[in-house]
Amino acid sequence: MKHGRPSREDLKKIKLIIFKYYEKDISSIVAAKECDVQYKTVCKYYKMWDKEPIDDKDFLARFKNTKERAIQSFDKDIITLDNDKKRIEFLISKALQKESVTEFEKLMNIKLKIIGQKVKTASKKRVQSST
Repeated sequence: MKHGRPSREDLKKIKLIIFKYYEKDISSIVAAKECDVQYKTVCKYYKMWDKEPIDDKDFLARFKNTKERAIQSFDKDIITLDNDKKRIEFLISKALQKESVTEFEKLMNIKLKIIGQKVKTASKKRVQSST
């Protein structure tokens, strides 16, 4: 984003972008960095949206949407980790063909870390789904 006072059109775009981060419950610091906007601007909008009254239907709809997005995010992470595991398994087979023990050990450690992360992500997804 350009520095200085934005035009009304730019301000609307910035507000929409920041709102997407607000809905996902992402911190204002991260949102500011991701949007390339001043931290104070993001805080201003976050505070404004926090003060808005929320009726029960709107709150439940937002909560449901946030929950669904979190579950979708976990699904994407699990798929990515599964793809990474397949790539590592391919590299492990190559290391075995080369008979490189050190490379094999390094790759096995990476594979175990990926499996561990996949288990953590799946358990977080289950917790999120059950609430």
